[in-house]
Order: sequence, then structure tokens, then C-alpha cells
Amino acid sequence: MKRVAVGLAAAVLAAACASAPVQGGPRPPQGPGPAGTDFGRWDIDAEGAVDQAFRIFIMGRWNGGQEAEARKVFEADGFTCQDGNRPDGRPVPNLECERVYSVNDNVHAWTVEFWPNEPNPKSHYTRMHMRDPLRNYDSRGN
Repeated sequence: MKRVAVGLAAAVLAAACASAPVQGGPRPPQGPGPAGTDFGRWDIDAEGAVDQAFRIFIMGRWNGGQEAEARKVFEADGFTCQDGNRPDGRPVPNLECERVYSVNDNVHAWTVEFWPNEPNPKSHYTRMHMRDPLRNYDSRGN
């Protein structure tokens, strides 16, 4: 009986961890953040539409060489940024900023990279659905 109770407690703990947010700060806004970064309508629109709108915003707002100013804005809007001074053992951008937010099984990520000798930063939005290992996804809808 004790083993069953321990097993049940472990299963409940694993289920709670699986549904908790992965990382990120508070919920990003729909549209512009406090410092002006346009997150788009990320929880309403299709992933491709949000990605395209985010790329257009970044290309229209930032140019290569504006890394210091961009970092201040991105960090004010909840992004985590790293500069090129890191021993990754591979080429790294001059500035790389990422904003990750997860809710339930969905993970949203906005990334911006300023590469040397590039006129515009590279940017991308992705949405992933994480499968719960404790849920049955068979075709019968169980």
C-alpha cells in the first residue's frame, strides 16, 4: 500500500510539472510591449502571420550597428540578451535576444540576432506545442 501511495504521489507531481510554464516572464502583450517591441497577436493569429509581422517590425525598426540601443529596448520588453563575448566554440552573433513564454502546453519564442557585417538583424517567432507524456493521444479521443 505504501508503494502505491508513493507511486501516486510521484505521478501527481510529474503531472503538475508537465503543465507548469517552462520559462519566461509575465505574459507578453498583444501588440507592442512597454518599450515598443511589437509581439503581434501571438495567441490569436497563425504562427506564420505572427512570424512575418515580427520580422517586418524588426527589419523596419533596427539596423546592424544598433545593438546597444536594441538591447535596452528588448530587455525592457522581457527579452534575455547575450552579446558576442562568450566562449561558445562556434560563431555567435554580436547580440542575441530571446523572449520565451509558455502557457499550458504551448511555448512561444521570439528571437532576434545581430550578426557582424549584416545590414539587418535576423528575427523569428515560433510556437510549439509540447506533448504531455502522461496524456493518451490515441485516435479514439481517450
